[in-house]
Amino acid sequence: MLHTQRIEGLRTYMAREGLTQVLMGNPININYFADFGAFTSDRATFLYVTGDRAAVLCSDVIGYTGLEGMDVVYHTDGDNVCAEVAKVTDHTKPLGFDGGYPAKWLLPLREFQAASDYVLADRAINLQRAHKDETERQLLREASQMNDRVMKRVRGIFHDGITEREAAAIISQMFVEEGADMPGWCIVAFAEGSADVHHHNGDAKLKRGDTILIDMGSPRKGYHSDMTRTFFWKEVSDYQREIYELVKKANLAGEAAVQPGARCCDVDAAARDLIAAAGYGPNFTHRLGHYIGLEEHDPGDIIGGNTDPVEEGMAFSCEPGVYLPGKFGVRVEDLVIVKADGTAEVLNKDNKELEVLSD
Repeated sequence: MLHTQRIEGLRTYMAREGLTQVLMGNPININYFADFGAFTSDRATFLYVTGDRAAVLCSDVIGYTGLEGMDVVYHTDGDNVCAEVAKVTDHTKPLGFDGGYPAKWLLPLREFQAASDYVLADRAINLQRAHKDETERQLLREASQMNDRVMKRVRGIFHDGITEREAAAIISQMFVEEGADMPGWCIVAFAEGSADVHHHNGDAKLKRGDTILIDMGSPRKGYHSDMTRTFFWKEVSDYQREIYELVKKANLAGEAAVQPGARCCDVDAAARDLIAAAGYGPNFTHRLGHYIGLEEHDPGDIIGGNTDPVEEGMAFSCEPGVYLPGKFGVRVEDLVIVKADGTAEVLNKDNKELEVLSD
């Protein structure tokens, strides 16, 4: 099925970037624009888009279904793939590629003078993917609702002596039970492990006073979820409480900064400046957020260097954190979608008030 509105959106961004033809090889991109189950193979599958054409270029032996009614150009195992591509392209204009287009079918195109130049088209493609249509928004909502259901259950799995690895295995299976496409991924970090931004689950055992950081998600119907909550086991110190309240405040500030006219860097600054003003700027070591959709990390960041405007349909995480090496760390993360009025629809409804868990 060809997603005509998405193709039209791509054409708008192609024109903005000065491109008249684009050739995609990344199956994620291909299925976003023409959903027929494209997959990585030693046989070539491409999507070619111009101002008035959207054509699938593929092998005649792969056996894709769902191509009915689409413009399809087949090649055989005996054909030279690059020669066949060159029969389709405009040799007088630059040809844009996505970053996933295989080099083995890119470099030889020059031999066939397939275009006047060969350039990256990722910005045009990624800008279109960043603006979710209503179908995608609803799928993201459903995925986050699933994540909320799992997080509600997570609170009940802990006990003295449980290891990070054991907790992660339980949580991963919960996603399947709640309707995920696959077992969930999960970071479980206790105590000083929570100060490691991308902690690897280990054999640390839970004990009184530990921080418990849970970062988790899984796709549902192809669209991803991602959420982080931080808890405390049986007791919380004044210092832990101070850092938690600071990070929660930064999370809320970032979400509130999604307003008409805001840029991605402005949203990052709203959370980051608050943490820096409290003296913990060096302890917030990563971007505020990443785009999300067909991939857990769709192309695009909410970060200081990104001056792109925050526009309707964009979906991204808001996940400030403070990490104190050798002590503990706190991160609070939600997903948001930018609404028509320019403000944020926060997808995760799970409680963000400080919680002390116990048996």
